[in-house]
Amino acid sequence: MLTVNQTKNTLLDGASIEEEPYITLQESEDFFESLDKPAKEPRQLAPRNTFIRAGVLTTVRGSAYMEYGNTKVLAIVAPPKELIRASARRMNMGVLNCYVNFAAFGTGDLDSVPERERHLSSMLTKALEPVVCRTEFLNFQLDIRVLILDDDGCLLSTAINCCGVALVECGISTYDLITASTACIYRDHVFLNPSAKIEELLWKHRSNSGTDSTTSPSSAQEHGLIITASMDTFEQIAQCQQCGYLSPDTYVKLLDYTLDMNKSLRELVKGVLTKRVKEQHELDLREKAETALEDQRLEEIIEKLKKQGLEEFIQSNIREDPYVKRQ
Repeated sequence: MLTVNQTKNTLLDGASIEEEPYITLQESEDFFESLDKPAKEPRQLAPRNTFIRAGVLTTVRGSAYMEYGNTKVLAIVAPPKELIRASARRMNMGVLNCYVNFAAFGTGDLDSVPERERHLSSMLTKALEPVVCRTEFLNFQLDIRVLILDDDGCLLSTAINCCGVALVECGISTYDLITASTACIYRDHVFLNPSAKIEELLWKHRSNSGTDSTTSPSSAQEHGLIITASMDTFEQIAQCQQCGYLSPDTYVKLLDYTLDMNKSLRELVKGVLTKRVKEQHELDLREKAETALEDQRLEEIIEKLKKQGLEEFIQSNIREDPYVKRQ
């Protein structure tokens, strides 16, 4: 039976659901049998239902919010700031710092949160460093902060996608758009964009695989997860993280799946950013029109002043109070 307490997933990218979700291996088997298992060779390499919004916060220059299924992430990017003198040193490129925090309602086991946050921050920094043009802000640092509102698997890949949109919204120079996806294999079944339950099942299988003397190293026992962040314009991989046991052929297969999903996500991100640019352009045109009307009104007032003089202009603009009786 599944319990409600959440705990750290030490194998994967921070996803967590339960503390000791399976009391015995038999319960683990029963849970796997109850799953809606996908085909062994997926035909539709589509991402989850995705919602992305750029510029969700007006108090910061760059922000983005993303829902990837039930996983919800908010990213904030501040403009580069000069390094503190005590830590400043001559470098040929700027410093990128990523900070990941869980909302108080986003996780159950608060004791493991600091370690999970440090791990995700480190992985996120490694993924975004190849994307940002750090040579353009020497002796400056760029801070990216991510708030995890809900975690249902694919947490690191969702954070990478959200940060990529926030970087463009902030106006930070990047070499390309970055997108990331997750895929895993368990019992010859390939799970694309696995949920937190599937990721926890992989972790439980790994922790028990060493104690099971009946298992043999065969393709049927392959179990693992791969997270790939890529820049498709130059066909470059910004980060590739693999956990578990995968044969070379399976590794290449999962890598191809994630790269194909990254291309689909890239089109979605491009559409979101294009829509954001159009909205900003319309807003600029509206503000420009309002400014032109205000300038025209001021010009009319100045013309009246020139023709009537100051005293006459003041008298002509005085209105009597209809509720005050004349003496």
